[in-house]
Amino acid sequence: MFVLPRTFKVIFGDGMIGYVIGDSDMITGFRLVGVEGIEVSTADEAKQALNKALTRSDVGVIIISEEFSIDPTMREEVSKLRQERVTPIILEIPGSKGNANKMQLSDLVSKILGIKV
Repeated sequence: MFVLPRTFKVIFGDGMIGYVIGDSDMITGFRLVGVEGIEVSTADEAKQALNKALTRSDVGVIIISEEFSIDPTMREEVSKLRQERVTPIILEIPGSKGNANKMQLSDLVSKILGIKV
């Protein structure tokens, strides 16, 4: 596995950071712009990663690949969290193998982070 050096972090309001849950390509792309995360390959792994991210007090935004968030148990968990918690904000975006009719991942990252990718 290729590990990218951590040279900077994207900091959201109040010192909160973003955290990404997705496949290898998605994680690599976000790491390149300073957002940390965890690579998963199944919805169960994504749910475990989500629960781990929720234990961190510095995570203000969790970005989850739709590839995993469409799983019924994950969908239920995300919906429940959105109703019960103000933070972190949970965003679902197309993964690296997302639907071509949707916004390109690089455009979405640029929009979310406010930087050109």
